[in-house]
Formats: sequence, structure tokens, C-alpha cells
Amino acid sequence: MSVDTKLKRGFVQIPDGNVEYFEIGSGEPFLMLHATPASCMTYKDIAPLLADEFRVIAMTTMGYGQSDRPNPPYENLGQFATSVSQFLEALNIEKTSLFGTHTGSEIAAVFAAKFPEKLDKLVLEEVFNWGTPSRRAVHERIHRYYEEKMDGTHLLELWEKVGGLKEGANLKLTTERFISNLIVNSADGAEIYGGMGWEGAGPFAMTHHDMWETVEKIDAPTLVIHGTTSELGRSHEKFLTNLKRSRGINPPSQGNFSPHQAPQIWADEVRKFLREPGV
Repeated sequence: MSVDTKLKRGFVQIPDGNVEYFEIGSGEPFLMLHATPASCMTYKDIAPLLADEFRVIAMTTMGYGQSDRPNPPYENLGQFATSVSQFLEALNIEKTSLFGTHTGSEIAAVFAAKFPEKLDKLVLEEVFNWGTPSRRAVHERIHRYYEEKMDGTHLLELWEKVGGLKEGANLKLTTERFISNLIVNSADGAEIYGGMGWEGAGPFAMTHHDMWETVEKIDAPTLVIHGTTSELGRSHEKFLTNLKRSRGINPPSQGNFSPHQAPQIWADEVRKFLREPGV
């Protein structure tokens, strides 16, 4: 069966503003949530790998990419999860399977606990419990607002942050990360996030949340992914123990895993999981 490899891009409106998204393929819906501070377009080369069998949809988290910044700013993962639910309603999707990586995995987990009737299967990649003061401090160092300067030196600081000065850096991917960071490099209206600015919206919410309380409420079949060299993988077995219906995989990784490190391995494992009758 031939697959139209052209992405359908657009916006849908929910109560807190417009949500950027794309979709490709047909079949049962499979929604993808991204890491901080990316956008749905981080999956433009990944989604087609499943589009022969699924209607793959990627949405940009509120406050990131071209999605609107909610006013007032979101303070917790429940608000982000609700925006996902409202996004699905705007597309007339009653039930979906859901994938989230890094920050996206935190939002996906809360969605699973809060809206079980809207979820078929769940894939959590590099999920972690970030809800401690020391772990919050880690994100406050990683995600911060770079004050704009007339001479543009803040742009060089952002370029360095995303790895642009590293020898052998992938220029295309680095440029995409730079643009994603630049879009959210604003502190206007984001005082609640402290020195992180709008980039800190997702990290603020997930570092004020106890993920262990959430996973106990998840009933959906769940695939847990941590890379072989993931720093977050130390919690892998605990997630499998606490989730009612789960199994896990550890694909080869360079640090924390993302689909871009091993696209075909990721696609094959996710496809197999989505095809399974249950876990």
C-alpha cells in the first residue's frame, strides 16, 4: 500500500489558544508528544515510519513552537494533559494511542491517569520522577532565559547551548534545536517560571509533580523505553513494577534515548507493541 509522505500541517483551536500540529497516514490514531523545547516538527522524519499502518499525529505543546502561550501560564502537568484532551476533541478523536518522550512522557503519563477513557495504549520514553528540589535545580540550570543583547551575543550563547560549537555536530539538527530554543527565549509573562522563561513551562510543571503517584493510576498497556546508557534508566525497573500492565525495552543509545538515534529500531518496537492484543 502506497503512503502519502506529505505531512498535513495546521492548527486547531482549544480554549487556551491555537495548537500547531501535523498528521500523516491513516488507520488508528497515534499521537506523539515532544521534549522541551522542541515542537511537533521534531517528528517530521519519524512519523512516516509508522504512517503505513497508523494515523500519526504530532502536536506542539502549548507554549512551544508555533502553539500559543496560555494566559495565564500553565503551572502543572494536569493543565498540559487537559490541553492534549482538548486537542483530540478538536480533531474529533475519541480514543488514541499516545507516545511521549522526556517532557512529553510526563504529560502523556498524566493524560493516561486523568483521561483513561481516551487512551488505548501508552508509550513512555525516558520517563522519570523529576519532582524533587535537587532535580528541579538541574532543570533550572539547563533551561534558562538568555537576555537579548543588541550585539546579538545571546544568539551565540544559545548556539553554544544546543551544541553548535561542538566538533562534528550535525548542522541540520543543531539548527533545528537552535530555532526551537530561540522561539521560547522570552520571559514576558513567564515570571512564574523564574529564570527559565517560557522554555521552563514544561520543566516547571514536571519538577513540581510526583510521577510515582501518577503511574499507580495508569491502567493502559504501557511500553517503557530507556536507552542502554540513559541516566534516567536507573528508574526503569521501578516504572515496570509500579505500572499495572507494562513491559520495557532498552534500545542502544548515546545517553538518554530519542527516536532519532535509532529510528527503525524505535519504529519496529513501537509498531510491535501497538499490534499486541494486550500487555
